[in-house]
Amino acid sequence: MIRETRLRRREDFQRVLSAGRSKSDSLLILKTAPGSTESSRIGIVTSKKLGCAVVRNRVRRRLREILRKAEIKNSIDAVFIARSSAASVPFAELEASACNLMKRVGLVSS
Repeated sequence: MIRETRLRRREDFQRVLSAGRSKSDSLLILKTAPGSTESSRIGIVTSKKLGCAVVRNRVRRRLREILRKAEIKNSIDAVFIARSSAASVPFAELEASACNLMKRVGLVSS
């Protein structure tokens, strides 16, 4: 993800997490809010509950690859929160989960 498409500031994360719409399944939670810029920005949260740093980084890399391939609509800020079960599933299952959530929220066109 290039720098312009990432949520980086704490205030941006807090705004999306507190005021955004939320959808979830067994692997991921997706929170979205109207964007403050023209392009969409995405953040990924992997807590220490997920596992050691190697596991957290692997989940982040997988989610970044899924997001790289997705055609995300403009002017939406979103935060993906990985649940602990996301660490142990195959890539295809994580991809299906993320794509399903993005469609349900309206982040990508159906």
